[in-house]
Amino acid sequence: MDTIVQKYGGSSLAEDSQLRAVAERVARTRRAGHRVVVVVSARGDTTSELLASAGRFNTKPDHRELDMLLAAGEQTSASLLSLVLQDLGVPACAMTGPQAGVRTCSGHLNARIKEVEPARMLKALDQGKVVVVAGFQGSSPSGDITTLGRGGSDTTAVAIAAAVKAARCEIYSDVDGVYTADPRLVPDAIRLRMLSLAEMKTLAHHGAGVLNERAIDYALAHGVTILARKSHGEGGQTIVRKEPGAGRSRIVGIAAHKELISVAFSAETDREQLAGMLAEYDAFAPELSERDAGCYLLPTEQLADVDGLAESLRSRFGDTVEVGYPLASVSAVGFQAGQDSSTLAFAKSALAEAGIEVCQAFSFPHAVTCLVSADQVNTAAQAFHAGFRITDSGVADVA
Repeated sequence: MDTIVQKYGGSSLAEDSQLRAVAERVARTRRAGHRVVVVVSARGDTTSELLASAGRFNTKPDHRELDMLLAAGEQTSASLLSLVLQDLGVPACAMTGPQAGVRTCSGHLNARIKEVEPARMLKALDQGKVVVVAGFQGSSPSGDITTLGRGGSDTTAVAIAAAVKAARCEIYSDVDGVYTADPRLVPDAIRLRMLSLAEMKTLAHHGAGVLNERAIDYALAHGVTILARKSHGEGGQTIVRKEPGAGRSRIVGIAAHKELISVAFSAETDREQLAGMLAEYDAFAPELSERDAGCYLLPTEQLADVDGLAESLRSRFGDTVEVGYPLASVSAVGFQAGQDSSTLAFAKSALAEAGIEVCQAFSFPHAVTCLVSADQVNTAAQAFHAGFRITDSGVADVA
């Protein structure tokens, strides 16, 4: 019997009817002869509600205590889904992240998985049970509960898939795969049938929200194949695997960060110390030289406490660092997309024709990116998608 890992996002579990529908899907997979591990997120808006509860009692809550609180959301989902599976006649047991063997670094609110010790999960699977794991959480070296930041349940699922040597990791959400752009920003976006992990990593790094970048990093390191699917109703899928996209040399998709903060630093700033402080926030840095001033860009969705980070930076670096926001970015992503200067020139001209001012434009190895004002990011994404003429195979040429 092969093992399949399935992950369900919070919107897939929000209503009781949805929870039961997910349980029925899991039951079908188990009855088809597969061993199943399910990773779940907190239901609906539970995480936001828990954060709001903390804020009512403490305006600057300790991060360790927040992790204790936030982990309860995923644990509730895991327990409820296990109970529904048992009601359907499927043996199941719920586990917290630490019980499932998820070990992380010591950071709180944005911890990274160091390893997964799967012995307890494997024992339950050998007993014929479906294992339901609370995503988004693990335990630090000192035994504290930690949480993994935005999209952390994706990372949990991929890490567990690697640890139990699963045949594949199925990520279920409210969309039926990975599209050439966010359909909420670009209504005529097209679902991609297949994508390489390297392409998906670049899309995620530049703002595509379907799959978490850290999850993709883990999949790349361990060769995990991911299927992105829709939780409820009919829909297709996108297969994301290690093999590169055959023959691709241009643009596979458009990604956007709807809100960024900039951390500008002077030539006098301790660059090594600043880089270390920002390393856990998935910051990216356009055109950094070795000695001169520069700027890091941080997606705000990855930050649990934007104002707190800004205060810490000012306290540590004083006037040598300036924090500013909000900005937005739109990126055209594809294999070696940033290697040809004409691609960046075309990107800037596409935005200019749409009447969008480009604050800054720069190239990465596999992407070209333009910074725009936050209120123009939707229009910018639409202009990029139309201009690069992306096809249903995910390959596009400059118009």
